[in-house]
Formats: sequence, structure tokens, C-alpha cells
Amino acid sequence: MHDDSNDTDHFDVLVLGTGVTEAVLSAALSRAGKKVLHVDPNMYYGSDWASLTLTELAQWAATQPHTTLTFPRYEGDERNDKGVPVSLQELDRHYALSVRPALLPAQGPMIEALIRSNVASYATFRLLGQTGVYTGDHLQRVPSSKSDIFRDKRISLADKRRLMRFLQSATQPSDALPSSEKRMHTLLHETMGLNKDLTSAVMYGVSLCWDADEPAAHAMERTRRILQGLGRYGDAALLVGQYGGAGELAQGFCRSSAVHGSVFVLGRPLTSLTSTSTWTLRLDDIPTTFTAECVAAPSTFATYGMSNVTLKAAYWNHVALLVSDAPIDWATHLPSIARRDDEEGEAPPDELETALLVFPPETMRTEHAVMVLVQGEGTFACPKGQYVYALTTYAQAGTSAMACLRPAVDRLYTLLTVQKPWLVSLYTSHPIYEQGDLSKATWIDTSAPWTRTPGLPRTSLCLDEVDVHTQPIPNLTESLDLCVEAAERAFWRIVGPSLEDEARAAAQARARLHDPAEYQGRGGVEPAMTAAPITAPLEFFAPQSQPQDEQV
Repeated sequence: MHDDSNDTDHFDVLVLGTGVTEAVLSAALSRAGKKVLHVDPNMYYGSDWASLTLTELAQWAATQPHTTLTFPRYEGDERNDKGVPVSLQELDRHYALSVRPALLPAQGPMIEALIRSNVASYATFRLLGQTGVYTGDHLQRVPSSKSDIFRDKRISLADKRRLMRFLQSATQPSDALPSSEKRMHTLLHETMGLNKDLTSAVMYGVSLCWDADEPAAHAMERTRRILQGLGRYGDAALLVGQYGGAGELAQGFCRSSAVHGSVFVLGRPLTSLTSTSTWTLRLDDIPTTFTAECVAAPSTFATYGMSNVTLKAAYWNHVALLVSDAPIDWATHLPSIARRDDEEGEAPPDELETALLVFPPETMRTEHAVMVLVQGEGTFACPKGQYVYALTTYAQAGTSAMACLRPAVDRLYTLLTVQKPWLVSLYTSHPIYEQGDLSKATWIDTSAPWTRTPGLPRTSLCLDEVDVHTQPIPNLTESLDLCVEAAERAFWRIVGPSLEDEARAAAQARARLHDPAEYQGRGGVEPAMTAAPITAPLEFFAPQSQPQDEQV
């Protein structure tokens, strides 16, 4: 044990990497009074979740295996020293390209962490405008509300009634989930009687399944969690982060951590990390030697602090980032919806700025669905008049992003208003390692596989009424919530597991009494406080009741 608590070079916790999990953990630890040193060898926040300019993207791509960055429309044009076409250089700072795209559910652990930590004041979002599922010859509009269903001209009255029964079942927590043996496709097509196109639209556009074989119980549970967010911030259950999304959220949590006293060092590679009675860290070009009682880091840093650690990828999360000045031709490829007399004739702005497009595996002859997050200039991910198309899927290790995503990329290209070469084209693969939890006494593996105790809520931030399951490989809507779960698990390992039960008990008591602190960021009138606020000695982002914390 380090005997000088006043030593400015000694810390309670050393956090390595500024990915979303590590950023959330750092903010929670600093708020809990821990002295945190947070180090990232990169010059930017976010690690593999970063939101990058074109120059930063070119630098990042040059150091990543299984990554290809090209500028198809500028082949043969003059480049700067980073490989970016000179004609795009003046727009460099107008890009915020996320190398790991994500959508934020309007209800769940991440949104609660944003509100309670007040990081919501650093972040801005847009509602997801519309969702379409490719059927093989056209796009099927995905209904997300009663009004969507009844205004869609292409849905028969009988199918509208079936869809209404599905939505009612999916949004009622008291309704029993289907058996674990039944598959989602079977539930929708055979049990509920939806036709082929509507089955595909619901399965891939609402439940966001990777394939038709997912157990219906798990898919319906995820559907219920997503749809419960409808109306919280508008008529969409999913939010799109501005300025790149996940990378901006990671930076926001890091900023919160710094406000509460954490020390950050970016752009300095690790030269050594050793452990005796404490951990000792040395950084490139910094003469100071830092020490810490424990380390929290993803498994990619384990080779620094542990011997005989070999990481082996079981799957690849394949991503393609494409930038174009042509939008998707929704008017041609998506069925129209009858508008009320009091509505404008043009599509709402968010429908043009944000969208989700899904290519089911059977339409692309791929193993899993390809999900496409569309971001326009209003998300500040790209310059005016441009659009970012972020495609993602997953496959077994040994496959390539280009091979797995190219069929969807080629089909997406035909859906644009104008077929011109892409301005930017990036293909990359994020490894999903097969090893288990590498944590030991003073080393906390922040990327350990997610395991839950049946019957317990996901986190103390979000008290679920039923057990929560996720797909083996998280989709766009699951990854951010899972990062918060991982951060809380690491938090209790560091501060002491004995305190976790008290924190969860306090959260459950607040929920039973409808404590106003549990209503932060929600609309409507809050119930009157009938007793002193219910708290625990230590909580993972304890609820705040100050007015300035009630914004999102």
C-alpha cells in the first residue's frame, strides 16, 4: 500500500483508454471521491468509439489492421501529408465520423447515466426520423406508432389490426413473453398472421434482430424495452447523437470526470506498466512515474499488465463508413403515408437528417442483417449537403468487412438520388474476443463478457421488470447501454461490492415511493416529496434533484 496519500503522482485508480465504458467509469469514480488518472495513447477521446475528422480518420486507419480508407471520387487528386484529398481538406473540421456507430434508446441505463451525471448538458441529440427495411425490390416503411399504422396506404385494414395487436402486446409489461423455443419469425408470421413484408419490417426494423432465428422471447423483450421509450422525448424511441454520437458521449463523461478532479493524459503511449504492491506506470516522453492502487482497462491493454495473455477474436464487428452528397431517394423507394389536412406536404426535417435502413440477410444472401445509420448535416457529422452512411454487421473471425458489407453497399448505392462515386469510403473490423474475464485483484477488465444474475436489474440506474437478454453480438441500440452496465460492474469491484446491495436497495425503494429524483428529465408533473430523499452511502451516479440536473 502506498503510504503517502498526498503524493500528487499516486492515484486510487488508473483508467486506460477513453472508450465509452472507461469514460463512464471514470466519471462515476471521480464523483465518488476517488483520485483517478486517466490515460489514452491517442490524441483524441473515445478510443474505438471515437468521432473523428477526416485527418484523424486517415491517421487512425493507417494504424488499424483490417482497415481500408479510400476517396473514390478523388482518385488521382493531390493529397496532403495525411492522405486526405486537398479538395476536402478545408472541410476537415466539419466531419465527426464515428468508427463505431450507435443509437441511444430513449429509456435505459445510458440515458439515465447521462441525466444523473449531468453529461446530458454536454450532449445534443436528434430523434431517429424514420426506419425502412429492404424487401428485395423496395423499401418497407416500419411503423412505430398507431398513427403510422393507420396512415400507411399500403397496409390493409386486416394487417393494421394485426400490427396493433403486436404493438399492444409489445408495450404491455404485464403480458407474458412467448416461449424461448419459438423463433421471432414464427411468432410474427404464423402466430400473429403478419404477411411476409410486415414480418420482415417488424423483425428487422422494430425488434432489430440480426437474423430470423433469434428466440421470440428475447426479441420481444428488446422490442418492449425500445418501445417503452416512445413519447419520452418525442415520437421516436431512439435518439441519434450529434457530432458523431458515441465519441461525443465518451468525451462528455471524460469532461465530467475532469471537473470532479481526475487527471487526463492523452497522446502518450505506455512504455511500461508493472505491479508489485501497487501499479507503476511510465509514459513516453514524460519523466514522472505514476503509481496507482488498481487499474481499470479493456482487454486490449492486458498485454501491458499481465504476462502470457493472447487475445483471439471469435467474431468481427464489421463497419463501413460512406460519405456522399446524395441522399436516399425515399420518395421513390418508400411507400407514402397519407397526411392529415393540418400537416405540411414535405417530409419532416428529421426524416431527411436521420434514418435507419436495414438489409435483412435473406435479401443480401448474407449471414446476418446489415444495419445502416443515416446521418445528414443536421447531426453535425458531415458538412452541409452531405450524408454519412454507417453500415454494420457481424461475422465469424477470418471474414472481411468489404466481403460481408459489399452487397449492402452496392444496393444502398442504387437507392441514392444520384449515383456518383463515394466521397469517403472506409471499411474496418472491430474484433470481439473470445477470452473470458481477465480481471484479478487489482486489475479490472472493463471489456469482460457481459453476464447477468437472473432476476436482478441490469443496473441500479434502470430497474427492469423482467430479465434482460441481449443478442450475442450487440446491435446499434444495445451497445451503449451495455457499456454503462460494464462500467457499473467495474465501479463496484473497485469501490467495494458490499456497497452495491445498499445502492440497489435504495434505487428500488425510490421506485416504489416514486421519489421525484427518479423523474429527472421526464415530462409531466412530478409527485410531491413525502419524506426525506432515499439514498445509499455510495451510488453509481446518485440521482440529483437540483434543477440544473433535470435537463436532457
